[in-house]
Amino acid sequence: MDAMAEIRQTFFEECAEQLAELEAGLLAIENGVADSDTVNAVFRAVHSIKGGAGAFSLDELVRFAHVFETILDELRSDRLEPSDQVIKVMLRAADALADLVTAARDDGICDAERNATLVLELKALVGAKASEAEAPAQDDGIPDFDFIPVAVDLGEMLGGGGESRYRIVFRPHAALYANANDAVRILRDLAELGETVVTCDTSELPGLEELDPEGAYLSFTIDLQTEQSEDKVREVFDFVEGNCDLSIEALVEEPEEEDGSAVDSDLADLLARIRGDVTPEPAKQNAPAAEPAAEPVAEPTEAADAGPSLTRAAASVAPAAKAESADQKTQGAAAAAGQTIRVDLERVDRLIDLVGELVIHQVMLSQRAFQAGLARASDVAVALEELEQLTREIQDSVMAIRAQPVKSVFQRLPRLVREVADIAGKSVRLVTEGEATEVDKTVIERLSDPLTHMIRNAIDHGLEKPEVRREAGKAEEGTVRVAAMHRSGRIVIEISDDGAGINRKKVREIAIEKGLVSADASLSDEEIDNLIFMPGFSTATEISELSGRGVGMDVVKRSIQALGGRVSINSKPGRGSTFTMSLPLTLAVLDGMIVSVGDQTAVVPLTAIVETLQPKPEEVKSFGGDARLIKVRDTFLPLVDVARELAYSNDTTSATTGVAILVEAENGTRSALLVDAIQGQRQVVIKSLEANYGRVPGIAAATILGDGRVALILDVDAIVATSRIDGAFNPGLQHAAE
Repeated sequence: MDAMAEIRQTFFEECAEQLAELEAGLLAIENGVADSDTVNAVFRAVHSIKGGAGAFSLDELVRFAHVFETILDELRSDRLEPSDQVIKVMLRAADALADLVTAARDDGICDAERNATLVLELKALVGAKASEAEAPAQDDGIPDFDFIPVAVDLGEMLGGGGESRYRIVFRPHAALYANANDAVRILRDLAELGETVVTCDTSELPGLEELDPEGAYLSFTIDLQTEQSEDKVREVFDFVEGNCDLSIEALVEEPEEEDGSAVDSDLADLLARIRGDVTPEPAKQNAPAAEPAAEPVAEPTEAADAGPSLTRAAASVAPAAKAESADQKTQGAAAAAGQTIRVDLERVDRLIDLVGELVIHQVMLSQRAFQAGLARASDVAVALEELEQLTREIQDSVMAIRAQPVKSVFQRLPRLVREVADIAGKSVRLVTEGEATEVDKTVIERLSDPLTHMIRNAIDHGLEKPEVRREAGKAEEGTVRVAAMHRSGRIVIEISDDGAGINRKKVREIAIEKGLVSADASLSDEEIDNLIFMPGFSTATEISELSGRGVGMDVVKRSIQALGGRVSINSKPGRGSTFTMSLPLTLAVLDGMIVSVGDQTAVVPLTAIVETLQPKPEEVKSFGGDARLIKVRDTFLPLVDVARELAYSNDTTSATTGVAILVEAENGTRSALLVDAIQGQRQVVIKSLEANYGRVPGIAAATILGDGRVALILDVDAIVATSRIDGAFNPGLQHAAE
């Protein structure tokens, strides 16, 4: 039972991959990429899900997948045009298939009425032809491999006529299936080149208790008669040749012997092999052949018609395929399967934690060695430097294990956009860019909720109704763009729309009405835009499925800040809005500047620092009470006293004896942080302060220094924003900025 449970879990993991490929393929077709490879990949995804579901008797999933597969077969056979309406129905069918997989995995219940409606819509796409989809092709729980028997006149096949004949020995490796290829599809492609007789060798198939669901045990011998050249035959295997054992041999006719005995002998061997009556050859005797040979895929209908003999007996196997030893086969399969492995995430997390502790102790060891007076040129010091370099490389390698492309998050967005657009009554096109951008898995997992809120907000509040867009001279279909990129050691995700932009007049009025800002407050456009991040703020006039409850963008900001990130807005009336999220690439380590703030030690993330400088008395100017400005190359910037902002000291830090650290926010604005001194620069291991203690305004996380002390990692944007709070804002806005 445990083995079956593991196989079942593997099936659902593979379903997630197949569903992702299905949606990606359908979206590619929708965008005009309807080539045969894409269409076949879509068909293969649904077919694979159906086959696996049949093995576990998931009847409801099998029935729906079979109908879906039948319609896709019409598409790949060019009997159905991939029009916009067709693809929309198929995208909704893909959503329903995903729900059925989830329900089967979690023992849940699906919307049977919706699925029945979708089945009718799918059948309507091809009219009467869909009546064949009424009943699944498999009803015994055995996957349908779709081998199509082909009637072959063996006498005619062997009888000449100017065509070429080939014997192909094809043994797939596990990697062939892991790369989403299909041996059955290859056999079909060969059948399109001419007449084929296929024999499936099951002698290496183990019992069920020893069966590896990701293994490859079957091999095929194909006798092909075709007018095509050998190069054309080899083209069928172009994408899998490195993932299989392959032998292709041309069979040459010889003159018929007078007594015809050779003809009878060769033909008898051929028929015996096709029917599976041949005793396993010596090289196969040790194979775990616990089951009888499989019936042939295609069997001749007229065995009595004998043609010329062939130079090799039909029962023989190509020498190249036979020469490989069992050990070589095992090593080859292991090498192919070893390209990727499945590892429990907890093990990776544990490894990362241990590497983090290794880094901390390496720093402690180095610091104590130098405190003991060891010369930097000594053997111990050199060894410590090498240890530091090695530790850094180990840490980078371990972090790379957790790095994943954001594609896994972006793949969930098309369905969200379709559902929200239907509810809002709008026509929306989603454009994604930078799906290959890699980031730590923890960051990816926690990106889903903020992205969901922002996509819903862009469609519901940003984009106009089709008729409004038409009156404004825009296309009726609005566009939402989601892009990911690396910038200055961080990952930046932009969510933009081509809608109406933020109605700042309305936002200000609502903020005043809710008491979030005083009526006589003088606010810049940026400050008005940021009001939408206030708790309880909403521009919706009525409660709907999408908005109106005052919960949304404040959750987005808190979620991003909890990740050590920040969010900014750039909105242009009539042209749309862009929300930019800037997040750390990893939540485990960062490069930082170690500084002294009052009597405390703190860390400033290096990615936020532009430069450091020693202020001169004439460069520092007082402004509005305790506020100060610093002149940097003919530009005055706010000078933020970090010790006072964090309540480390009640006294004002002397600008002339301290150090100014010039920092830049994501929106491009610059400020200067005033600290007492700079101790150095190093990589630090991030420890969550919120998880171990609680959230502290202005503090992003904590770390452990080489001497064992705890140092706080500064949230630069929060400190700068807090220092800029205008007197016109009430404490609620200050809390939001923090």
